[in-house]
Amino acid sequence: MDRWACVSLAALPLQLLVRKQRGLRDLPAVVVSEDKPQGKVLWANDHALRLGALPGHSYAVALSIVRGLHAGVISNVDIATATEEIKSVLWQFSPQLEAADEAGVFWLDASGLGRLYVSLDDWASVLRARLLDFGFSASVVVGWSRFGSYALARASREQRVLANAEEERAAVTRVPLACLDIEPEFRDVLHKLGIHTVEALLTLPVNGLLTRFGKAAERLHEIAAGELFSPLQPNIWQAPLLERALLDEAERDSTRLLFVIKRLLDALLGQLARRAQALASLTLSCKLDRKQGRFGPDTLRPATPSLDVVQLMDLVRLRIETWTLSIGIIEIELEVTGAATSVEQLRVFVEQPRRDLVAGNRALARLRAELGEDAVVRAVLCEGQLPEACFAWQPMAELRLPKPVPVEVRPLVRRLFRKPEVLSAPARQLRDDGWLIRGADHGPVTHTAGPYVVSGGWWVRAVHREYSIVLTRRGELLWVYQDKRRRRLFLHGEYE
Repeated sequence: MDRWACVSLAALPLQLLVRKQRGLRDLPAVVVSEDKPQGKVLWANDHALRLGALPGHSYAVALSIVRGLHAGVISNVDIATATEEIKSVLWQFSPQLEAADEAGVFWLDASGLGRLYVSLDDWASVLRARLLDFGFSASVVVGWSRFGSYALARASREQRVLANAEEERAAVTRVPLACLDIEPEFRDVLHKLGIHTVEALLTLPVNGLLTRFGKAAERLHEIAAGELFSPLQPNIWQAPLLERALLDEAERDSTRLLFVIKRLLDALLGQLARRAQALASLTLSCKLDRKQGRFGPDTLRPATPSLDVVQLMDLVRLRIETWTLSIGIIEIELEVTGAATSVEQLRVFVEQPRRDLVAGNRALARLRAELGEDAVVRAVLCEGQLPEACFAWQPMAELRLPKPVPVEVRPLVRRLFRKPEVLSAPARQLRDDGWLIRGADHGPVTHTAGPYVVSGGWWVRAVHREYSIVLTRRGELLWVYQDKRRRRLFLHGEYE
């Protein structure tokens, strides 16, 4: 890496406040720690600064100085959400991206972009324009070092590309210390000593800084002098969280649509929790039948980033109720964006039971009411000679939690068909390769195991079956039998 690019969004909390309330762009406005008279002013825009409202004032004092002062609270969650949005934009311009601890500051690897853009000036211009489309104003400096690009980006509100390292060093020495994110007390002491620029800071002895001001001051001096190098520590790009469901038939019933959407949303919330994030926004899009267009994409945002599926499904329900479902929906797509969340909220989400028996029993009661008592049954084992006689169906009153038994090797599950399928016989014998047991689409048989004889029933009707396990080239494991009395082959089930 030989070219560093620093993107600085000056006063990011203020930009977020103006983004929420567009009318504050030309009015005096401040960001406060809390919406109370004793709340501390954290950020003030140019209009408020000119009129005398300064960071550090209480909201009541600032309001007494500036008549008509507007204030708002920007939480850490709001900043984290905006940071993720900005990162998603910047990743389009460089795969190597690092977000600084300081809000609104990012470093990118600007090397090797000559084949994509006419010049680095053009690259920086397009990047700034893209951020502006999302409501963010940024300065972009392409330099030759981490500190050099950072200091110049903080001191500027435009874009700049340094031709060589010497030009960067000369420009950095003139950067005022007031533009850098350093401790206010340290900055005030330096101001009293007549130290106002990076060049003046470098004239001070590093040992004296360490003794008088501590480790942070020593580190700042070493970074500015180029004695302390830190490589780019890029954030890992994470794929968008997207779930899609294709419906077998066009669906017009909003209740059934909500069940499908909840299944998709549960999967997405689980992925967000594994990223230590909560849902900040949800985009819902539905495709209509017969190429009649689509609903959406509609973006839904909870009041605060959340993992509460009940709250989120209520927002989805309210949006779906505004749709006219005269034409059925055949496809549903959900996409979510996340934001950093608290450990407590993640713990609540993880500790929630994955299976809600009360909700399940309510769903079964509705099925019985609509389709009859025999619509909800469960399989029970019973004595029987033939495989299909070894179980029976009994009505089920309520759901119960399963009691799994730990095993070292996961057993195969054999699923029986309600009615065995008639198969074509192989050309010569069952073990021959090339037998297209279920047609060309499923591929030929590659291996067989058996036969395993099942016979009996002489007291009612004699049965003699020779079962075999058949493996096809597509990897399907089938359970077939040859009925000796009827002289035919049947497919009785398959393994999963």
